Amino acid sequence: MSSEENRESKDQRKRLFFGMEIHAPWPPQLPKGRYLDQEHRHLTLAFLGNILYEPLNALLMHFPKIRLSIGHTGYFDACIPLPEKHPRVIAWHAQWLEENNTIANVQNILSDWLISHGYSLDKRPWLPHVTLCREPFSPQEWIDAFTQLPFYTGALHLYESVGNLTYIPIWSYPIHAPFEEIKHVADIAFLIRGKNLEQLYYNAFTALAFKMPALTGFFKRVESFNHLDDVIIALNAIVTKADIEIGTPLKAVSFHGEVHQHKESILEWEMIVDV
Repeated sequence: MSSEENRESKDQRKRLFFGMEIHAPWPPQLPKGRYLDQEHRHLTLAFLGNILYEPLNALLMHFPKIRLSIGHTGYFDACIPLPEKHPRVIAWHAQWLEENNTIANVQNILSDWLISHGYSLDKRPWLPHVTLCREPFSPQEWIDAFTQLPFYTGALHLYESVGNLTYIPIWSYPIHAPFEEIKHVADIAFLIRGKNLEQLYYNAFTALAFKMPALTGFFKRVESFNHLDDVIIALNAIVTKADIEIGTPLKAVSFHGEVHQHKESILEWEMIVDV
């Protein structure tokens, strides 16, 4: 390869990884560090490093089939400086609300697909986490300041790392948000999405926790529901318990609305919250 061809090859290389958007009610104040802007915070699924972009771009036409039409919900349950002995980043560990979470399956499918096409990936077990800042920082200060926070995953992207803690999506797999706030005359209202009543419950709980993050400490996993009223009763049990123990501005979820089936077999429910 000539020096000119070698230079062109280097120019075609990009620092790439697959990841998912992360949405959370981020605290306005955090300990000192070099922060990632909120729009750049993500959940890494597969890190590829500096590779030629065009061969991967051609493969994206055959991206593996993944059963992921709605973002998944969870909460950050711990602050983890990484790596453990000589940390260079501050990350928050992601705990999923659903016991059998689809995101871990997506990560496995994606990794297997990339490996089958000759890409080299980290062989360590996948650790679901979101990086918030890079050094310099005080690890203990971040650990002491940590409190649980709800989150949900957005679209899946192929990201390019362009430096200065900036990550640009250059290919995307669109995913519906698990909930979105909608206008209501007096109270709070959300459009909740899910594949079934159980997922509606998890996503509705996360919507409530976005308004009051301390609710994550009262989360209770429920195996099954028969009716929408059962979902509302379970949500109100959490709100009542939180109100008794720590107080909450949320009064109750109203026994309101019906579950409608939308496209892609997605269920939707308009949740009204009394405040």
